[in-house]
Amino acid sequence: MHIIKPWRFYLLFVLLGLAAIYVYTRSEAAVPVNKPLNLFPQKVGDWMMTGEARFDERVLAVLLPTDYLSRSYIDSHGNKLSLYIGFHDGGPNSGPIHSPKQCLPGSGWNYLSNEVKQVSVGGENIPYVSAIYQKDIEKQLFLYWFQVRDQILTNEYVLKLAMVQNSMLSNRRDSAFIRLSVMATDGVDVASAIGEQFIRDFFPAIREALPR
Repeated sequence: MHIIKPWRFYLLFVLLGLAAIYVYTRSEAAVPVNKPLNLFPQKVGDWMMTGEARFDERVLAVLLPTDYLSRSYIDSHGNKLSLYIGFHDGGPNSGPIHSPKQCLPGSGWNYLSNEVKQVSVGGENIPYVSAIYQKDIEKQLFLYWFQVRDQILTNEYVLKLAMVQNSMLSNRRDSAFIRLSVMATDGVDVASAIGEQFIRDFFPAIREALPR
């Protein structure tokens, strides 16, 4: 039986620690969005924007995005959906992405279930997290993912790894969080179909807005 010598573990921990210090103490340049998110399309296909929210200073101090949008949309069939895009440019004034797994329960939403799904957009399979939460009698379906340049991610740990890799190889730490929310009053399958159609219609605009 081959026994791994303890000093190898210590060396690994030291190297990981040095890598973390290197990533989090170096000065990364802030990377802007390709297009300010206030120029994000208000109408695409059957979808039309019906409202837009701006967060107060208290909320922004927690989220720390460098650009964001929070909008509601409706399609020609009366289906409603809310969209949030938070972009973090990786500069000194940009905070980390807050995982919905912590934020939603902290806002009073009770977790029911989640799974990773994918939707085809122009022949490309786009993965996303499909999560169901409930507050009192209101049940909502949240569809979300993270983006680091061209990478579309559905796991917070993989997000951190991608950011470390991007920082070390490209001197960048920018990232984005995209979340859709749909009322699931008529069933999760109906809400999921509404959300996936929105992704098909709007994903090209999302990709165009964010840096690659």
